[in-house]
Amino acid sequence: MTYATLSGIGIHTGQPCSATLSALPPGSGILFETPEGLIPARAENVVETLRCTVLGCGAARLSTVEHLLSACAGRGIRDLKVSVSGPELPILDGSAAGWAATLPQGALALRELPQPIIVTGRGGAFIACYPAEMLTVTCAIAFEHPLVGTQLARFAPLALSAGEAYLEQIAPARTFGFIEEVQKLLDAGLAKGGSLENAVIVHPDRYEPALRFDNELARHKLLDLLGDLLLAGFLPKADIIAMKPSHGLNCQLASLLSRIDFE
Repeated sequence: MTYATLSGIGIHTGQPCSATLSALPPGSGILFETPEGLIPARAENVVETLRCTVLGCGAARLSTVEHLLSACAGRGIRDLKVSVSGPELPILDGSAAGWAATLPQGALALRELPQPIIVTGRGGAFIACYPAEMLTVTCAIAFEHPLVGTQLARFAPLALSAGEAYLEQIAPARTFGFIEEVQKLLDAGLAKGGSLENAVIVHPDRYEPALRFDNELARHKLLDLLGDLLLAGFLPKADIIAMKPSHGLNCQLASLLSRIDFE
């Protein structure tokens, strides 16, 4: 069964791209089908984490998978074929809302966490996972910027139905960037498809366009975290506390989770 085909541009390459989402039999996992071959959505296939999560397997390579994977995490989708054209997934409006709206609601892929896991990064960044009866995620960001400062976001999917919690609280949060970083990103060959239709730009004195949530930036970081963690093949039953998470740190944690011995 085919759920939908979504088309647009890639935020980093600026190239046209599309993705057709189709159901797979239970146990298949999430598979990206590119013209160069299949890429299982697994932590061992992460090849780059600069500004987005990039997967590769053999000659196949695909960028900016985190928003779709976040939608799968929030909607409880464990088995999905994503047939893609172009070098990355379409950015849509910069959030996961478009992806989430096309997917049915399944059961969250939660597994018991046998012991705490903590990963650390630079500048005080860390993600800590503590075994718990359910999944809760608390995400904090901190920027030396008069508008942003410190923001907190929290996701507790069992407080509502899982689908409502994700669709209402997390999926609409858009990617963001600081105006002074735009030229640096372009010089690095990134953000060629970025615009006010798919990203929030943080100016010294305003957000452009207007925010959907007061803490939209923190919610988007939480959105990214859920997508990257699904590369472990599941989400843990854990209290997750993330301070200044990044794709690199998220994927490091996903890699550790994927290697846990559950026997």
